[in-house]
Amino acid sequence: MLLLGDFAGLGERFGYAAAYDRALVAAIEADYLSAIASPNREMAVASVVVKVKYFAPNDMNFFAVVECIVPVLGDASINLELIVTGIGEEKIITLEGVSGVVY
Repeated sequence: MLLLGDFAGLGERFGYAAAYDRALVAAIEADYLSAIASPNREMAVASVVVKVKYFAPNDMNFFAVVECIVPVLGDASINLELIVTGIGEEKIITLEGVSGVVY
């Protein structure tokens, strides 16, 4: 969705925690454009790389963070972070951030 420029669909499906006081779609698009312009292009990947880290049980119902390194234009890659929350089998996935890759 991100690579297709479907910022509205991405926001509708996952929300965006880093929107703050900005309009949802505009925030995702602005952060995406900032990420692909980022000078932090040291980690270029040929295909999507996904890392999942699980939280210890907690009162906030955080379950996991999913970090996706996604190839974009040229030799650049961007980082997408998703937060998984919920109790039991029911989980909610929220787009937490879109940024340039820093390693």
